[in-house]
Amino acid sequence: MTTILRNADFIWRGLELCWRNKPVVALISDATYPHLYRIRYPDGWISSPANLTRAKDAAFGHARYLVAQENRMEASYRPERMAA
Repeated sequence: MTTILRNADFIWRGLELCWRNKPVVALISDATYPHLYRIRYPDGWISSPANLTRAKDAAFGHARYLVAQENRMEASYRPERMAA
């Protein structure tokens, strides 16, 4: 069963987007253009700059993907399925 994650499942804490009280991605201000923001991922990768509204919208999409991947990896191995 696949759970559809909605924007309402996440909460902003400052510039960190959290799911179940765990930060998933964060927005950081661009060093050259302070009115633009970048998404910082858990592995340290940083996106290209965008305005705050666009960066927040993109952060929701990336956070949904990251959380879904994490849940899929946790539940992917089931020994009882292999026995059949």
